[in-house]
Amino acid sequence: MAMLNIIKPSSVFLGGNPIECSCNTLSFLKWMNHSGFISDISDIECISQNGTLVTLSHFLHTLKSYEISCQTKLWITVASCITSFTIVALIFGTVYYRYRFAFEYFFLRVKIKLRHYQPLSDDFNYDAFISYSHKDIPWVKTLHDKLDSKGFSLCLYHKDFQGGMPIAECIVEAINSSRKVVFVITDDFLESSWGTYEIEMTKMHAFREGRESMVVVILKDDIKKDKLPKALREIWYKVVCIVWPSDSEAPYNSEEMFYENLSKALSDGRMRISDDNPSM
Repeated sequence: MAMLNIIKPSSVFLGGNPIECSCNTLSFLKWMNHSGFISDISDIECISQNGTLVTLSHFLHTLKSYEISCQTKLWITVASCITSFTIVALIFGTVYYRYRFAFEYFFLRVKIKLRHYQPLSDDFNYDAFISYSHKDIPWVKTLHDKLDSKGFSLCLYHKDFQGGMPIAECIVEAINSSRKVVFVITDDFLESSWGTYEIEMTKMHAFREGRESMVVVILKDDIKKDKLPKALREIWYKVVCIVWPSDSEAPYNSEEMFYENLSKALSDGRMRISDDNPSM
């Protein structure tokens, strides 16, 4: 069998062929420096990244430091990209957190619309949506019975929310369908995350629909204004506040007077509609 002899070249001449000396050709330059095949290194010109011409031999003498500078540039680029991404993410995160209830409100409105719910109109399904803590249900049931006997239609989550429907959608739909929103503020309500959520959703709805006077607050448990959620304090100048009578205030602030004031607050929307539409 004939033997094949592989002849390796002993030298390569690249004279008259300028070479790009940059981080992009670093691997090729390192090969040239260690291969020993290039015989005319001193005659080869090298074009650096800034466009200047130097001899290849001079450049190869500083190749190690140049390699380090290339690695540094790479890490600077990577670090800059990571920093930029982090800053953008923080900005978007801050904006979303600041306006998270507004984003969620508009998302739920679109979702409700796509599900073909009945659009908003001046004919509301309820006179009021009552927002309360589940621990206050017994008191709220009494409130419901009193107002129902006066002809008011109320939306209560424990009897009117649709089963199987996400609670957030039920809340927005209840707010949309009610002429007023009544918050029963107790110590238990202030500890409820859903209570704060309902206040934020009502605030967004009132702002969007121009219904700033739709909020009625019932204060119980001797709660002071400075303990109320920030979102409620921000619209306090538009809120109708009615205080549930304590034992120490009776008979000057009796339950009869409380229900009379609450009935007037709930009738306010009806009166305005009658004024705007004399034929009704």
